[in-house]
Amino acid sequence: MIYRHLFAPLQLNARVLKNRIACAPMVFGAVVQYEEAAPRAYRKVEAAAKGGAGLVCVGETSVNSADAERIPFDPIDFTGPSGKHFEAIGLYAELIKRHGAVALIELAHAGGEKDPLPGQPDPWGPTGFIRKDGQRVQEMDRAMMKKVCDDFATAAAFMKEAGFDGVLIHAGHGWLFSQFLSPLWNKRTDEYGGTLENRARFPLAVFEAVREAAGSDFLLEGRVSGRDGVAGGIEADEVGRFVHMLEGVADMVHVSSGVYNDPVVTDQFSSMYAPHGCNVDLAATIKRHTKMPVGVVGGINSPELAEEILAEGKADYVVLGRQMIADPELPAKAQAGREEEIRRCIRCYRCFPGSPEAGYDTGPDDGEPMYMKVGSCTINPRANLPVAVEDMPKPAGPRKVLVVGGGVAGMQAAITAADRGHAVTLVESTAQLGGILKFTDVDVNKQDLRNFKNMLVGEVDRRDINLRLNTSATTPIVLEEGPDVVILAVGSSPLVPSIVGIENAISALAAYEGDAGLGKRIVMVGGGLTGCETGLHLAKTGHEVTVVELLDRVAAESYGMYREALLLEMDRVGMKLLTNAACREISASGVQVERADMIREWIEADTVVYALGMRSNTTSGLKAACGAITTVEIGDCARPAGVDAAVREGFLAAMNIL
Repeated sequence: MIYRHLFAPLQLNARVLKNRIACAPMVFGAVVQYEEAAPRAYRKVEAAAKGGAGLVCVGETSVNSADAERIPFDPIDFTGPSGKHFEAIGLYAELIKRHGAVALIELAHAGGEKDPLPGQPDPWGPTGFIRKDGQRVQEMDRAMMKKVCDDFATAAAFMKEAGFDGVLIHAGHGWLFSQFLSPLWNKRTDEYGGTLENRARFPLAVFEAVREAAGSDFLLEGRVSGRDGVAGGIEADEVGRFVHMLEGVADMVHVSSGVYNDPVVTDQFSSMYAPHGCNVDLAATIKRHTKMPVGVVGGINSPELAEEILAEGKADYVVLGRQMIADPELPAKAQAGREEEIRRCIRCYRCFPGSPEAGYDTGPDDGEPMYMKVGSCTINPRANLPVAVEDMPKPAGPRKVLVVGGGVAGMQAAITAADRGHAVTLVESTAQLGGILKFTDVDVNKQDLRNFKNMLVGEVDRRDINLRLNTSATTPIVLEEGPDVVILAVGSSPLVPSIVGIENAISALAAYEGDAGLGKRIVMVGGGLTGCETGLHLAKTGHEVTVVELLDRVAAESYGMYREALLLEMDRVGMKLLTNAACREISASGVQVERADMIREWIEADTVVYALGMRSNTTSGLKAACGAITTVEIGDCARPAGVDAAVREGFLAAMNIL
């Protein structure tokens, strides 16, 4: 496909973007706050520029720590070249510009959303009130507004001196300037409240202060929410009128949506259940109000969609966020006609949440704050490695590698091993690659995961990999191949529970195969992630679904924004959830359920489906067939886990063949 609009240059002030692709602000402050995370932060930002983006923006940087920071960190030193952070922050700009991209950094003030440390003042906002968490927000006076203007001006001048081509001012997502613009937050009765012109007065003053401090040749971008997404909030038409007011001050603006304190419902970070390009119509509305270039961010994970948005005149450039973590080479691959190689973001939120103690392996406990690091990725195993791939040990020479199992882990291992120069044979016992992800060919919610599976299949096909389908790894096969290393990736199978009448039920995987003959009423025994997601698919394809879960909540192993998005979608389609309930018996016509109060009830069903975990497929026979040959177990056969573990383990197993 020819991307005539996507790869057209864009003149912005004194700079020219080589294409219409911008990398959204994501990595913030890591080089200042976490010394151990700095190399990964630099690599992530540089990867976006090296991958071909025309503009790369370093993420949310607070203009001070006393009243601006959303998350309490050590304060950034904005005193200039003599300051302790000048070189560290300036290196971001150097790495971006090294690859021909324009370098921006985002400046932000959390306003009333700030969580102050003990001894710090109450957060500032347009109107004083008490937040839901009991925190008092104090109404800003003119002196406070003057301080914020000065802080932004100082930070912008610092960034210019540090080598950046411009700054992005965050005026969306419920941060301070968004709070002033929103009639939901702003209840003032003076010249800073009421009409849009009044509500925009202070945000506009900040943009003007930055322009005056940084000069006319310094790029100034705004980020706005096209709508708050909550009742009483600002809508696209008023946002467009505000953007019009920025003409002559700002050079460009890009459109997001939503607010920080409700990011899933308001599409601040769209889930896999939201449409791709979820903010495009908002951007198109805003674009009608201004002559400035307007960009759009939100669920854009393919060059085809990006080209369509630009060709239809709904935006002038596209802003890619999580997609540039999933595959920072999207621009280069698209321009070279290698679209089928792009790892397209599945919007799973893996790059967002984590626990301070456990990192990304588990979610935080209830009440524990989320902790954003540099960002991992389900489908990109390179995204959060402790060292650069180029710095990992090189193989001493080519090895003969036999990979057993053509699921995600096996395919990733085979791909990486082939890229490292090894002679790879991949054997798969069935007629088709894909492993457990074959269910995505049917699931109505998993089109992006299906794209990923198909991309892996294509990557195997495009490499010099000896693929043997319908082949089991028997002793004769192992002897025939004569490998130096055998990677075992034979997956897992559904765990069959010991419930009376279990023969009357089918597994969640089997439900995808027999969707048409399941009948109307479905009871899902097991409300973990698999049960909920399978049940959601069945509900969307016309079935009435009741989920029976032993614990007090469903999807307990999930967490953060993805769990919230899943529960919202389950509620939207009318799924029934029965928690604190055990399935005691299954018959051809339904299930007997025992609640926590020991009361039993009968639930009628046309089909009963169980989703009570997976069990690793045995590898003892395979190991015996391999004899003294080095074997490595990866993926579900080592430990039933998720796609992220399969991708990571497949990649690392191949990288460790030396």
